[in-house]
Amino acid sequence: MDFFEAQEQAQKRTKWLVLWFALAVIAVVAAVDFLFYLFLGQEMGEDLVPFLGMVSFSTAGIIVIASLFKTMQLGRGGEVVAHDLGGRLVMPGSTDFQEKRLLNIVEEMAIASGMPVPQVFLMDEEESINAFAAGTEPSNAVIGVTRGCVQRLTREELEGVIAHEFSHILNGDMRLNMRLMGIVFGLLVISIIGRGMVEMLRYQSLGRRRNSKEGGGALLALFLIGLGLLVIGSLGVLFGRLIQAGISRQREFLADASAVQFTRNPGGISGALKKIGGLAGLTKMKSAKASEASHMFFSNGGMFSFGLATHPPLDVRIKAIEKNWDGEFSESELKPVASERVEERRERKSPFEAIPGGAVIGLAGAIGQEDHRQVETGHKIHQGLSESWKRAAHDRDEAQALIFGLLLAEDHQVQKAEVSYLKQSAGKDATELALQWQREVTGLHSARKIVLIDLALPTLRSLGTQESQRFIEISRWLIASDSQIDLFEFMIQRVIERHLVSYFEQRGFGKIRYRKLSQLYDEANVLVSTMAGIGAENETEAKAAYSAAIKNWQGSFTMHDRSRLDQLDDILKKIDQASPRVKKAVLMACARAAASDGDLTNREAELLRAIADALGCPVPPLISNLQETEN
Repeated sequence: MDFFEAQEQAQKRTKWLVLWFALAVIAVVAAVDFLFYLFLGQEMGEDLVPFLGMVSFSTAGIIVIASLFKTMQLGRGGEVVAHDLGGRLVMPGSTDFQEKRLLNIVEEMAIASGMPVPQVFLMDEEESINAFAAGTEPSNAVIGVTRGCVQRLTREELEGVIAHEFSHILNGDMRLNMRLMGIVFGLLVISIIGRGMVEMLRYQSLGRRRNSKEGGGALLALFLIGLGLLVIGSLGVLFGRLIQAGISRQREFLADASAVQFTRNPGGISGALKKIGGLAGLTKMKSAKASEASHMFFSNGGMFSFGLATHPPLDVRIKAIEKNWDGEFSESELKPVASERVEERRERKSPFEAIPGGAVIGLAGAIGQEDHRQVETGHKIHQGLSESWKRAAHDRDEAQALIFGLLLAEDHQVQKAEVSYLKQSAGKDATELALQWQREVTGLHSARKIVLIDLALPTLRSLGTQESQRFIEISRWLIASDSQIDLFEFMIQRVIERHLVSYFEQRGFGKIRYRKLSQLYDEANVLVSTMAGIGAENETEAKAAYSAAIKNWQGSFTMHDRSRLDQLDDILKKIDQASPRVKKAVLMACARAAASDGDLTNREAELLRAIADALGCPVPPLISNLQETEN
C-alpha cells in the first residue's frame, strides 16, 4: 500500500461522500415537504408554496448546520470520539499488565511506522472484541480498544488488530471516517427533532385538548408531524447507513491486508477474527453512540443494520487472509487469572520479525521502495531503549524535562543562560532533570532521539492548558536562545508545532492549494538541494545526490545553494498545502538525496524527519546500522 496514493484515493472518496450527502439531503427535504403538504396543504391554500419553500430551506439548513457543527466538534481529534464511546485514557506507564502490554504494542507499531505514538483509550464496559482509530491527522489520532479485546486476545492477535487500526491512520480512512460521522449526525438530527416533538406533545394534558377542540386538533397535527419527522429521520439514518456501508467495506479488506503486511503474521489478525466469530452473544457494542461510529470499528459490533453492514462478513475476511481456512471459529473464554504473565514469558522474544525495507515503506509510503535492506523494526528499537528512558517518556514531568534536555546547548556560555531561564520558568528540579538527560543522550544517534520524542508525545498531550502553554513557550525559547537554529532543533520545532501546537489549538481539516509539482518546483528544489548538501562530504557527492533526487522531474534544474532553516520553515508550510501526490514527489526526492550514498547520517535523519512531519507523512526508522557518533 502506498501512503500517498491511499491519501489521494481518500480525498476522491470524500468528493463522492459530499455528493451522496447532497442527494440524501434532497431526499429528506422532499419527504419533509410532503409531510407538511399532507397535513397543512388544504388549510394554507395559496400560501402553501412559499411556506414549503421556507420548510425546504429550514430542513436543509438544519441538516447542514448540524453536520458542520459535528464536523467542527470532531475536528478536535479522536479524543472526542473515544470519550463519546465511553473510552478511558490509558496513561503511559500504567502498571496494569493488560494495559502495559497494549501500550507496548501501540508504541512498537508507531516506531515501526515512523509516526507519533497515538493516545490509547480503553472501553472498560465493552466485553466484545473490537477496536477503532479516530482523528483528523496523526497528531491527534487515538486508538480505542474494548476490554474484551485485551482480555480475550493473545499478544499476536492484539498486534494484528492494532496493525489494522494503524493502517486506517496511515491510508487516510481515519480522516474520511471522521467526516462521515459528521454527515451521519446531520442526517440523524431530523429524527432527533421528531422524537423530541413526540416526547413533548404526548405528555400534554388530555383535558386541555378536550377544552379546546381547535387547540386539540392543532396538538394532534403537531404530534403527527413529529411522528412523521421521526419516520423521515429514520430515512435519513438509512441513507447514512448506506453511505457508511459503501465507504467502509472495501477499506476493511485493505486494512486487513496491510496488517498482515506490517506484522508479517497472518495468524494474528485471522485469529482475532475467528474469536469474534466464536463470541456468539458478546458481539454487540453497548455504547449508545456506537451506531454513529459503526464504520470505524474493527468488526461490525452487532448493530442492527437492515442488511447494510459496514463490514464484510467475518468468514469472507478470514478466507481472504487464510485461503485454506476450515470454516471453524475459535472459542474465546476469559483466561485464568494471572495466566497471561506466564503466557507472555513463553511468547517469542521479538514479536516483530525483521521486515524488508520495501514492506514497511510500502505501508507508510515514506522512502524509495527499491531499497531492500533490512531495517530496525519497532520492537527491536523499543527493546533497545533503557527502562529509565521509557519511564521518563511516560511521566508528565520527566517527559517535559527530557525534551528540555534534548534542546539544551552544548556550548557552556549559551547553556548557562538556558539553565537560568529554565530555573525561573520550569523550576530547579526540572532543570536538574534536563541537565541529566542532556548528559545521557549526548552522542546518541538522532534516530533514537526521535523515538524518545515520539514516545513522549502522548504524555505531553495529556498536559493541562496552562501546562502545555508553558511547555511550548519554554521549548520555543530554548530553540531560539542561541540566535541560531541547528537541524536537530529545527526538527524538534517541527514536531512540536505539528503534533502538539496543532493538537492543543484543535486545528481542523486543511485545504489543498497545489495539485501539480510544477507549481512548487522552486520550493522543492530548495529542499532537495539542502538535503543533498548536508550529507555530502564534498561538492561532487552533493551534486551526485542532487542528480539522483531530481531524476524523475520534468525540465532543467540547477542545484540551489543550501538555505537557512528559517527559509525552509516557510517553504514547508507552503508544500503542506499540496495534494498527497505532490507531497510524495517532494518527499521521495528528498529521500533519494539522503540515501544516494547508502548511509543516513544524523543530519540527514533529522532533516528528513522534519520535512516528513511538516508534510504529515510518517517515516519508518530506515536505518540498518545505527552509528551513535556524528557522521
